[in-house]
Amino acid sequence: MFHFSKKAWGEKLWSEPKRDDFSERFPSFCRLRFATQDGVEIAFTDPRRFGRIRLTEDPAQDPALSKLGFDPLVSPVSLAELVKVLSKRKAPLKAVLLDQGVFAGVGNWIADEVLFQAKLSPHRLANSLSKPEVTRLRTKLFSIVERAVGLHADYDRYPKTWLFHHRWGKDSEAKTSKGAKIVHDTIGGRTTAWVPSIQK
Repeated sequence: MFHFSKKAWGEKLWSEPKRDDFSERFPSFCRLRFATQDGVEIAFTDPRRFGRIRLTEDPAQDPALSKLGFDPLVSPVSLAELVKVLSKRKAPLKAVLLDQGVFAGVGNWIADEVLFQAKLSPHRLANSLSKPEVTRLRTKLFSIVERAVGLHADYDRYPKTWLFHHRWGKDSEAKTSKGAKIVHDTIGGRTTAWVPSIQK
C-alpha cells in the first residue's frame, strides 16, 4: 500500500516487454524502484520523506485506511451526517478539515481554499456552524476537490480567482485577485491563509 504525501510521487520509468535489466536512470529522491516481469520499471520518489509504503494482506483493514474519514470523491458525506459530525467538534474549522479521520485527503491548501470560497473563518469552531453554513462548506469542498482532480492537480489551470494562486510566501502585502488582504495565521500547527474581510 502506497501513501503519497504532498511531495511523494510514483513514476513509470520504462516499459519494454523483453527488457531484463534495470534502467541506468535513477530519478531524484528515489526511495524504491522495482521492475515487473514484463519490463515495466516503477519508482517511488519522495524528497521530504513524508510518504509511506506498507506491506499488508488486507489493505482495507489496515488502520492507515480503515481510520480515514469521508473521501470527498469516493465516499462523499451527506449533509445530515456532516451536520452531525461537525456539531460534535469543538475545534477550529481549519483543524477539523485537516483531520484525516474526518475528511480523508484534504490537505492544507485545499482546506484554505474551501474556507475561503465558503466564506468561513478558519478560526470558527466547527460546532458553531449553522445548517446553511455547513451546506456551503460541503458544496465548496466537493466542487474544489472535484475540479482539482479533474485538472490532474495542474495548478496552472486552477481558476485565477482561487486563493491558491495568492496564498504562498506569507507576503504581508498578499491580496486576492479582487484586492482583499490575505492574512497568514497558524491554526492546528499549520500555516493558514485567509481573508478576514470575507471570511466570517
